[in-house]
Amino acid sequence: MGINTICQSIRVSRGEVVGIGKFKIPKTEKFDYEIQPLSFLSIKDAEDSFISTCIHLHIDGYGKTEKEADRNMMKNASFFLSQNFSRLPIEDAWDNLRDLFKSDEWSNELWTAYHEFQIQLSIQGKQMMDPAAELFPNFLRLMELTKREKELINLENELKKTRKELENWEDKLEDRESELENRIEMMGNVFTYLMYLMSKVHLAGDV
Repeated sequence: MGINTICQSIRVSRGEVVGIGKFKIPKTEKFDYEIQPLSFLSIKDAEDSFISTCIHLHIDGYGKTEKEADRNMMKNASFFLSQNFSRLPIEDAWDNLRDLFKSDEWSNELWTAYHEFQIQLSIQGKQMMDPAAELFPNFLRLMELTKREKELINLENELKKTRKELENWEDKLEDRESELENRIEMMGNVFTYLMYLMSKVHLAGDV
């Protein structure tokens, strides 16, 4: 959530600016790109209704509180960057960011409000400390670890299922082995009996 202690009201076309901040999209195994910190504004557009907008990416987040809107915006920004670099050729992906970073009428309005907010912080002798910029990378890493944990749990369940199937097959093989042993024993008994009859016939022939 952005800092929200200012001397006077700062407004943009969408409402009152109640906070500013920066956030960082961290590098991960699946997103191996270095993105510089991105700036955003927290805007109150109505009672219990907030908009958090990333000035660089022109991406919004919405919520009933500043924090909720900020988190929604950061999540949307993370998803956008992931799609940008996974779906576009690398040169086109960077060119797309260049286009988004360029100033236009809307971003100029946001940057003016952002800089005025910074000036008022300086007048009050306050330093801009943005917990979101520090905590969001850890939040994303936590999400990635949670996803890996779920994958490991699924893998463990698959292994248990496979182990159970192997145990069932082992039981079936043992039953089949016992059946074959019984048949072999039966055939041996029959063979012994036949040999006995043959001996008896042979002996009888000698009489």
